[in-house]
Amino acid sequence: MVLTIWNIIGSLPEVKMTGQNRKRSDQFRLDLFTGWTCGLSPVEQRISIFSHIRDIPYAIVPEWLGTDDIIRMMITANRGWCGPKHQLLAWMFQRLGIEIQFTLIPFRWQDQKVRYPERLAGLLPLLPSSTHLCCTALLNGTRQLIDATWDPPLRNVGFPVNDPWDGISGTIPAVIRLEQNTETGASSGYATHRERVQFVEGLNDWLSEVRKEENIFEKGSGEDRLFKKHSK
Repeated sequence: MVLTIWNIIGSLPEVKMTGQNRKRSDQFRLDLFTGWTCGLSPVEQRISIFSHIRDIPYAIVPEWLGTDDIIRMMITANRGWCGPKHQLLAWMFQRLGIEIQFTLIPFRWQDQKVRYPERLAGLLPLLPSSTHLCCTALLNGTRQLIDATWDPPLRNVGFPVNDPWDGISGTIPAVIRLEQNTETGASSGYATHRERVQFVEGLNDWLSEVRKEENIFEKGSGEDRLFKKHSK
């Protein structure tokens, strides 16, 4: 398994892309790549790619599983989870000539140092362990973990956001690794399908609320600064 959502909703069927669809998908990525990197230095190109992908609002979208154009859907809808985010990042870093590999990190949602709302906290112990996807890239001769999972507003509730990134150093992993000797007990996956879907939908709704609160705060701060400026 590669994408976190596979462990929550179910397995992802293998998708075989037709020649026409593959050509269209590759052109879409290439146009995106050009727009994000044209005229920039090598390090600036890395930062631009990483920042654009990181800033895509995190959301798990089960209905996209099994589709052959998930990257286009993520960019068009402006939402996505670790899987398609790092698939796109790896493709673009390869275009830059950077050696990059996918990295899998087992984790449990309940172990994360996040301030979950009560409506989600009750579901956490029922969820099975999941697998997070990020990347390891060879930068300046050193292999570095590159993780563009969480968008910046989510830092307000405890998610480890990698913002800013210098284009050279390694980043903080998006999740706390589940060690093999961890006592899982009854928390290793007794949630029903309905409870798993409820968690995914609830998570997406909550993260949207977090972003709205961030926007309200920023708008209020801007209005305060404007008021103070004109009061002088």
